[in-house]
Amino acid sequence: MIIKDCVQNDDGSLDFNFHVDAAEASFLMDFAIKELVRRGVFEVATDMVEQELDLFKQEGGHIN
Repeated sequence: MIIKDCVQNDDGSLDFNFHVDAAEASFLMDFAIKELVRRGVFEVATDMVEQELDLFKQEGGHIN
């Protein structure tokens, strides 16, 4: 992970260039999503399977 050109703005936010390889990116995305779910920022749909099944049916899919 490489962070370059970090600058603090007047409002306290930070701007920087951030470079990660594929494995680091995968880890960071996984971590971020789990943390956002844990904090309640994201909510996991409990009816995800039903939503996918409805979409499958709408697209003309058939269940045997």
